[in-house]
Amino acid sequence: MKKTCLIFILLFSLTELYSQKLDSLFSKKRIFVHDTTRIKDVSDKLNIYTGLLGKIHTIELNNTEINKKLIYEPNGKTSVNLGFSYKWLGLGVSFSPEFMNKDNEIYGETESFDAQFNIYSRAIGVDAYLQYYKGFYLKNPGKFVDWQNDAFPMSPDLKSYSFGLSAYYFFNNKRFSYKAAFTRNQIQKKSAGAFILGAYISANVASTPEGFIPQELPDSLSTYYGVDAYTTSSTGVSFGYTYTLVFLKRFFINATLVPGIGYRNAEFWDNGISTKQEGNLTIILTARAALGYEGKHLYAGITLVSASNSYNYESVAISSSTGNIRLFIGNRFNVKKRSK
Repeated sequence: MKKTCLIFILLFSLTELYSQKLDSLFSKKRIFVHDTTRIKDVSDKLNIYTGLLGKIHTIELNNTEINKKLIYEPNGKTSVNLGFSYKWLGLGVSFSPEFMNKDNEIYGETESFDAQFNIYSRAIGVDAYLQYYKGFYLKNPGKFVDWQNDAFPMSPDLKSYSFGLSAYYFFNNKRFSYKAAFTRNQIQKKSAGAFILGAYISANVASTPEGFIPQELPDSLSTYYGVDAYTTSSTGVSFGYTYTLVFLKRFFINATLVPGIGYRNAEFWDNGISTKQEGNLTIILTARAALGYEGKHLYAGITLVSASNSYNYESVAISSSTGNIRLFIGNRFNVKKRSK
């Protein structure tokens, strides 16, 4: 926990510093100066915020012959966020109080490391994540058996590793601000949208020594889900669109959809026998949404970020998703020096 919090602090500080310095550099060169009738910069105010953060990580295996899907999720922990930002400096910390996460008897125990960070300048964005999870539960046992227990079937030895890095460019960056929806050091005053062009790399690894069928389910299901480990990596380009609707002067909604197409290598294991796949075209999907309120100083809102990958092995369609959902409230304070 302490290591995770420290890494979160360092990553948040570095991304805020890099984003503000990048904006400052390009503004001096008059490259990415925004339209002040549509975008208001508030990075010169002391921004103090708090909120709740939930991480998302899902593994799904769908057998196309019987059209039934195994959905695995870790026992996710709700974290409390505290932080501040001012000009080029930003610091934040997250921690998980024990009283908010007392559900191991229902969802099992999960060991995890999950670092996600973002850099948003006026025209350029970078997203990255590095995740490790051990210990999952089957979310939908009722699709396979008559499940009456409060506790879910568990797979304590199921491990998942994920890595992703994407960079992209916002075309309409003088009239549209992504920072207004997701980092809140700018305000979108009028509705606007932008096309997005980017590139990405990603890697996913999952393994379970007992297979993906928990002992509570019939052994016969293992014939339909003949895979107990896989590793896959992909690289490609993405193109999408983002739009922020401003309404009632102080409210906004942002929706972003960025599909990508790329080249994937994969290897699957079934009872120790590996099968390699090379040179397959693959599609990924990144979606984001934000809903917020902008007061004179007080602001609040909710954001959702999700990225999903999919790959096929024989009659099994496998997909993995990662992301987060954040609920926040903050206040901006004027700290300008008094004139003599």
